[in-house]
Order: sequence, then structure tokens, then C-alpha cells
Amino acid sequence: MQPDTRRTKPFLDIDKTKSEADVLKECLAWFKRNNIFVNRMNVGSGTLGAGGFRSYGIAGAGDIIGLLQNGRHLEVEVKAGKGGVMSIKQLKRETDITKNNGIYIIVHSVAELEYYLQEVI
Repeated sequence: MQPDTRRTKPFLDIDKTKSEADVLKECLAWFKRNNIFVNRMNVGSGTLGAGGFRSYGIAGAGDIIGLLQNGRHLEVEVKAGKGGVMSIKQLKRETDITKNNGIYIIVHSVAELEYYLQEVI
């Protein structure tokens, strides 16, 4: 049985050769230029020195977490230009954020980021 995941595809005519890292870098620069408060969310786990195996970050959280000027919570999940796959934890996080009046968007380019945010900023 396949896990309940969702494939993502860009809906605008964008550069599908861009890596997720490139899209992320461009999105963070866009937020900075537009004076919107965001942070890069890193999530993972590993052996951290003598402390042993540890997890960090918020499982399923978007790659970018921020607060819009109107006070709404924002999370942006960044995927490569060609698309990607949402994990089960990401799907649950998206549901939790949107149920609580937050904004959770999936982008493959700055053009998509601007499209989604034009109505809320």
C-alpha cells in the first residue's frame, strides 16, 4: 500500500530545471526585499556530539516560516521547479495550519510565491 502523499507540480510557466535549494534561496531573498518577517526552518536528526541522537525543528513544517504584517502565520513548502512530493507529515502540517487560519503554500518559484501572496499581503 502506498503512503498517502501528494505530488506537486508547478502551475505557472517557470524554469523547471531549478533545484529546491535555488528556489528556496530566491524565495528568502524575495521576502527580505519585501520586508516580510520569515525564518528558514531546518528539520532533521542525527548524532550531535556527546549528546547522542537528537531531532530538531518541527516535523512537517514548511521550509520557510513567517508572520505576515496582518498577524497571520505563514509557512511555505519549497519544491524544485519540476515538482516534488509532500510527505505525510507535511500534509498533516498543512491541514493543521490552514484549519487554524494560517497560510500554508507550496511553491516551485518566486512567481508562484507572489501569486499566492498577492491576496494576503
